[in-house]
Amino acid sequence: MMEQREEMGKELKPEKDGVKENVRADFYAIFQDVLKNIWVAVLVGISAAFLAYTASWAAYHPVYVSQTTFVVSARGGSTGAYANLSQTQRLAESFKTVLNSDVLKKKAAEQLGMNSFSGDVSVAIVPETNLLTVSVSAGTAADAFRLLNALLDQYPSVTANVLGEVVLEIFEAPAYPAYPSVSFQGSAVMKKAFLAGAGAMIVLFALLSYFKDTVKNEKEVEAKLDTGLFASVPHERKYKNIKSMLRRKRKKLWVTEPSVGFGFSETMKKIRTKLIYQQRKTGAKVLAVSSAGPGEGKSTLAVNLALMFAQYPRKVLLIEGDLRESRLSSCLDISPEDVKSWGVCAAAKGDLESTVHYCKDHGFYVMVNNEKVPHSTDVLASGRVAGFIEKMKEEMDLIIIDAPHVKGRADADVWVRMADMCLMVVRQNRMLSKYINDSIDILEGHGHKLLGCVFNDAPGRISILNYGYGYGYGYGYGYGKYGKYGRYGRYGKYGKYYSRRHREEPEKE
Repeated sequence: MMEQREEMGKELKPEKDGVKENVRADFYAIFQDVLKNIWVAVLVGISAAFLAYTASWAAYHPVYVSQTTFVVSARGGSTGAYANLSQTQRLAESFKTVLNSDVLKKKAAEQLGMNSFSGDVSVAIVPETNLLTVSVSAGTAADAFRLLNALLDQYPSVTANVLGEVVLEIFEAPAYPAYPSVSFQGSAVMKKAFLAGAGAMIVLFALLSYFKDTVKNEKEVEAKLDTGLFASVPHERKYKNIKSMLRRKRKKLWVTEPSVGFGFSETMKKIRTKLIYQQRKTGAKVLAVSSAGPGEGKSTLAVNLALMFAQYPRKVLLIEGDLRESRLSSCLDISPEDVKSWGVCAAAKGDLESTVHYCKDHGFYVMVNNEKVPHSTDVLASGRVAGFIEKMKEEMDLIIIDAPHVKGRADADVWVRMADMCLMVVRQNRMLSKYINDSIDILEGHGHKLLGCVFNDAPGRISILNYGYGYGYGYGYGYGKYGKYGRYGRYGKYGKYYSRRHREEPEKE
């Protein structure tokens, strides 16, 4: 039994070497992708509605029906509605044949001066009665009414020798049809076509989302990526309220802003705590924050870490590592006139220390780049930048490099060489796993500097106590090995809030 359980356990474990783990469908990610492309579904639905309307209008031909009712009775017998039922049933088919006969239609057409009978005749029996309804359908109301009257005028001469002693009396005279029997259902056709088109696109987007090989939740980080989960940053609203959303004015996701949620701030504290422990363990001072592609949230993480370490307090230098784009000045509300672009200075072989700017509002030092620098890889690879970093390591407690993304760029590789540790930011359901793993391989190509993956914009509630939060508190806040908040304290390794994952793992010496 034990061997069978071990084999079953091996089958359930994720295999990363060429075999993709069967991960369950993430309905939040599917809903997110569908909502993101809902405008496409709406446009397709509107197009389908107009096409269906045009096609149905072209194919629509109005049909007018004029109808009369006969009473079937025996000559000299009762004319009650429920009399002679057997005769009605027996003669109904014969009467249908007579009314649909070419002889009767020819005589009716000759009476009207037509070449042929341009209508359809139908005969029906009223259930459980001796009543017969005769209707004529035609393309116009006048033709239907005239053709029916012509049939009524001509049928006695044709049925005299066929129906014998049966008397057919008109119970209800023909009425002039004011409306077509089936009106044009344009609105109904448009609604059905819109729902069908939009629904088909929604199903298509849902299937594409399901089969898209992205990282959709925390479990898929371990299953799909070649690195571990360092932390999970919960989803944070982009706008403060509806008014800000209508104005397209996004809020700043800084931990110093009162509008930022508690979970977001606590997650940043957790990341800071783990980095402090890593610093004490290895003496690392240079942290590079990168991502596989743009829009992953690495700049937001870099700025928030600089804010968190400045509050600790620590002497922090934040460097804008992307020399091809300028974003950090606008994010930190720094006027370009107040700072010197360090990328241009490095390209001109100037003094890089003169580009270090202290932000009083944020409490840390920053080096921004306000101009696009050509041949940025050559500038970064020069020994002057590496020498400057080594010099700043003596003056700063931590240097955070907001490195460019890895995909299609060589600058990130240069920054990783100069860094002591690095973090890979992966946004939920954005970049394909194969591109992320390729970026991880590049970051891991210069030693074991990659600490793990920061899963950004994680859906749902994220527990801020997972992944060694108690362990980090014990060492990170420096209250002693066995103190109140130390290794064995309330928040330490065996404390109240220590994660189950670490309680189950054996202690590593």
